Amino acid sequence: MRNLLAAAALLALLLPARADDAADLDSVFKNVDAKAETLKDLKAAFKQEKTMKVLKRPIVVKGNISVKKAEKGTRICWESWESDPDTGEKSAPQRMLILGDESKLISYSLDEKAGEWTDLGKGKFEVQEFLAIGSSLSGMKKSFGVELAGKPAEGKGWELKLTPTSERLKKFIKELRIEVDPKEWVVSRIFVLEVTGDTIDIRMSGFEMNKGVDETLYKVPADVKLEEVKLEGK
Repeated sequence: MRNLLAAAALLALLLPARADDAADLDSVFKNVDAKAETLKDLKAAFKQEKTMKVLKRPIVVKGNISVKKAEKGTRICWESWESDPDTGEKSAPQRMLILGDESKLISYSLDEKAGEWTDLGKGKFEVQEFLAIGSSLSGMKKSFGVELAGKPAEGKGWELKLTPTSERLKKFIKELRIEVDPKEWVVSRIFVLEVTGDTIDIRMSGFEMNKGVDETLYKVPADVKLEEVKLEGK
């Protein structure tokens, strides 16, 4: 879960490429932002692969994301479990909650009944825009330089390359790539290259939009104990 938090917080000025690329990039942002305006909630399945130099095999995590948009802040639940590459056996489920209306990030194990919470403060919108699928992309321009890296072809969507410009982000992220589904106009892939050389690759599929989400996902069970972890720099 901390890998997602460490990769959180995006946004910077658009880096101009060729005129046609700039026009395409502008169109992608407009279409994604327009689609975000129509969304009240969203659900999808995801698969995350974390590669580390110290490990021979990637850490594979699968799960579901549920997003509930509201006036006071978006609520997001990432529910996941690790899968053994040989047996396919699942680990106990983990949940990460981003509660925009409460400015909190919470992660906990449903099996161990323990976890952590962080007061996001002013960073809540940065974290939301990085981890929320179905949100506007425009905020990313505040902390990242953005380039068009690829156009739809052979099952792939629009690919955007983002380079961090803020000093805080540069400590964690070397490069970020985002893929946008050209039919649904939502982010379908997030690829993070960390400064350590490790990578995080998250792919989303099976989108369901405006069909309602389970509100209980955003409530921490009473028997789960949380420990506060302060956000770096606060």
